[in-house]
Amino acid sequence: MYFEDLRLSEDILDALYDMKFEKCTPIQERCIPLILEGKDVVGIAQTGTGKTAAYLLPLMSILQNKPHDKDRVNCLIMAPTRELAQQIDQALQGFGYYTNISGVAIYGGNDGIRYEQERKSLQMGADIVIATPGRLLTHIDLGTLSLSGTTHLVLDEADRMLDMGFADDILKIVSHMPKDRQTVLFSATMPEKTAELAHAIMHNPQEVKIAVSKPADNIKQTIYHCSNKDKNKLVEHILTENVPHRLLLFASKKTKVKELAIQFTRLYSKKGNNQIAVGAMHSDLDQKDREKAILAFKAGRIQLLIATDIVARGIDIDDIEMIINYDAPKDAEDYVHRIGRTARAGRSGQAITLIGEDDFSALRNIERLLGKKIPQGVLPEGLSAPSIPERHTSSKRTKHKTKRNNNSNDKSSAKSHKSHQKNNKSKNNKQVRNSQNPNK
Repeated sequence: MYFEDLRLSEDILDALYDMKFEKCTPIQERCIPLILEGKDVVGIAQTGTGKTAAYLLPLMSILQNKPHDKDRVNCLIMAPTRELAQQIDQALQGFGYYTNISGVAIYGGNDGIRYEQERKSLQMGADIVIATPGRLLTHIDLGTLSLSGTTHLVLDEADRMLDMGFADDILKIVSHMPKDRQTVLFSATMPEKTAELAHAIMHNPQEVKIAVSKPADNIKQTIYHCSNKDKNKLVEHILTENVPHRLLLFASKKTKVKELAIQFTRLYSKKGNNQIAVGAMHSDLDQKDREKAILAFKAGRIQLLIATDIVARGIDIDDIEMIINYDAPKDAEDYVHRIGRTARAGRSGQAITLIGEDDFSALRNIERLLGKKIPQGVLPEGLSAPSIPERHTSSKRTKHKTKRNNNSNDKSSAKSHKSHQKNNKSKNNKQVRNSQNPNK
């Protein structure tokens, strides 16, 4: 479907034409009409499916086409991180180039200058406010922002906000808003706590679910069976053979991200001509440091960025050449999310996953989701493979099975013995047989 087939504002269609956006993605095609009708919508789609435009375009069209109070915040968009808030703000500026819609992004920082800038922007008025939950509450508590007249609410990456501990903040913010608002919630997944949040703050939402897409065909996927103790050496070997312009390395835990960042920084600071600048992204970093890391990665000042799944979901860069999964993610869908960071915009890319002692179960889940085996690379000489766990029947199951069989045999013997006695008794005394209870 083309954007022109939807009831979007002419001014927004002009901007889309200039930006060379013509055809809708599946999430856009299904969500835009529902949001234009004023319905509450739950969109379940991963990053990179066009979900930002799926809610921005219809909400901006509503504000552009219908009279509304310019002295209040008409639409609030909540995002988990500063990086995502900035990306949404950039999209808003592009889509709204020919409109009179005003927007402001408030995402905090440690200095008072940023807060004062936000306060002045809010005082001037904004149709759309894009905010992180913590900073938003600060403005509400200090009286610099009122949501009493806000008619539209968007929660972007709701599952991620809940993972970061923002559940109470979200509910407190929503309590400042009218109950008859329109609410739109987007999430990559729909775990129980996200579903509970949707139930608590939404009115009969329409659910739009876009199935997890399979990895692009132009991603070369490879696994290496490598013991945990040799994984660092394997990464070093891979980068000796091929140093990509941008490499994103995933680790499941922030403690591992910190550890790897220190180790690889030390290693590649001593490499002479083969120096590789290393950066890290994890939830313990403050917003300013995370933003610096992303900007340096985009600019090429960092070639190797090590990150956790939650934080890295805010990274939207087209020319990442290689993904290395230092461990296999427990959730198979996260594997698709991870490697989907490469091979974008028609480019090719590599995705390498290191399978250690603890990764075999996760690998089976990933290959089950993909519907195929991932090709295995040859481990360099001198590195050891992990011991593959054998799938034995547990001792408890074995004992239970033996006991059950023994019991069955005992019962069969007893039954046969009783039957033999019964037959003898029957022959000796037919009358007794007829008068006695056979169970005695």
